[in-house]
Formats: sequence, structure tokens, C-alpha cells
Amino acid sequence: MKPRPHWNVLAASLLAIALVAGGCGKSTRPTNPGGGLNQASADDIALQTQFALNQLDLDVEGGISSIAPTAPVRLRPVPLRALWDTTVTVGGLTIQVTRDFYDAQDQVLPGYGPDAVKLIWTSRIYGSIQTARDTATVGHSASVEFVGIQPTDTAITINGAAFDTLLNVFRSYDGTRTRHFYWRSSLTADDVFWVKTSEWPKSGTLTFVVKADRLRSNNRGDVEAHLNATVVITFNGTDHPDVVINGTWHYKWDMQNGTMVRA
Repeated sequence: MKPRPHWNVLAASLLAIALVAGGCGKSTRPTNPGGGLNQASADDIALQTQFALNQLDLDVEGGISSIAPTAPVRLRPVPLRALWDTTVTVGGLTIQVTRDFYDAQDQVLPGYGPDAVKLIWTSRIYGSIQTARDTATVGHSASVEFVGIQPTDTAITINGAAFDTLLNVFRSYDGTRTRHFYWRSSLTADDVFWVKTSEWPKSGTLTFVVKADRLRSNNRGDVEAHLNATVVITFNGTDHPDVVINGTWHYKWDMQNGTMVRA
């Protein structure tokens, strides 16, 4: 399926986008890797960051679809409106979503209308996802704020937080090995600024704080190594925002193809 021009990361039948390695490219190989990671561990963190973004994509697209037709995103042919304030199952995922609109006095409104200045989108997603690269059990909860939701607003600003767990079996960055990972992360979205006429966010950051176990098998207790990481994604108005792990390991998020590539 041809990727869509936005946060191109929702997996399984909900998006039908396979997460694939983006080629080897150039790599940064510092003599003193940040946070005790080596290249292979940083690659694993980068790939799992990409996968953890899957659920955030549903939050962002769902929130933006709530204010269509003012949205800059071309929505996929999935009935996201059916997800509002309800629970549905799509493939192996159970999705629970609520939305609340607020006026300028921060009062809750009965729905979207001319007085709405802010949307708070909350979600819980759990179940299983399978792609060309990954087979995972996921858990996700989030609260995301959208400001700039009226047709006269020229841009949307997104802030929020999310918490994710992944128990994942996936192929390594070079595609030659099978990895087993147990991932726990908290994510903060800070002032992601998206001009409505643009395909990509102009500025802002996503920050993951990660605790992960590389496992020898799909048993959570069979731990080979503990990994800690801070991953910062910085938007720049292009389809290749910068991704930095522990201040040391550099990648590009190829948003067109839904991949992470070394920088």
C-alpha cells in the first residue's frame, strides 16, 4: 500500500503498512556510546520506537478526523468516526476512545461546533499486531490535546502523553536475526506544530523515555540485557525528522515509508 503523507505508522489491518528496514545507510559509531548502548542495541531501540509510534498515529488521526474537513491529513478509508466515544475491535486490537471539546473558557461542550477551541482525545488500545517485520502484543493509553481546530485556524498544535508496552518478536535492523523485546515507555508530545496546508509537522518534539529488556525467548523472564534510552524526535517540516537516542545515536524517521534509517 502506498504510504499516506502524515504520521505513517499504524500497523496491522488498521493501516496495512509493513515496518521494514530502511537499508543500512550511513551509521554513527561513537567511541563512547550514549547510555551504554552499542550500535545493535541502538538499532533495536530505533525499530521499537517506530513500532511504538503505531498507536500514537491512531490518536493523531482520530483526533484530526474529529474536526474534519479542516484537517490537513487525507484520511484512510477506515471509519474512524465509529471509534468516537466507544469501543471497537479491529483485527487483533481492541480500541477504546473518548473525546471532549472545550470552549475558550475551558468548559466542556456537547460536541464540535463554532465555540470549540480545543479537543482532548483519550484512548486505550490493547491486543496483538502482526506486520512484515513484527509480531507483538501491545498496550497503549494516551491523552492528546489538539488546539487550532476551527476552519479559520491556520495550524494545529498537538500536545500530550502516552504510555506503551510491547512484547515483540521482530527482525533485526539488518534483517538477519530474530529479536525478542519487552518494551515499556512513556511519551511526551511537546508543541507539535502542524500547518494545515502542509503534509508534515513543522516543529515540535516527541520524547520517549524507555526501559526495555532484550530477551532470549518470548518469555519476559528470560532477560539477556536491560536497556534504558531517551529517544527524541524533532520535526522540521520535512518527511525525515531527526531521531536521536541517548544524545548519541542518530536516525531519520522516513515518514513516507514508515521506517527508521541510520543518519
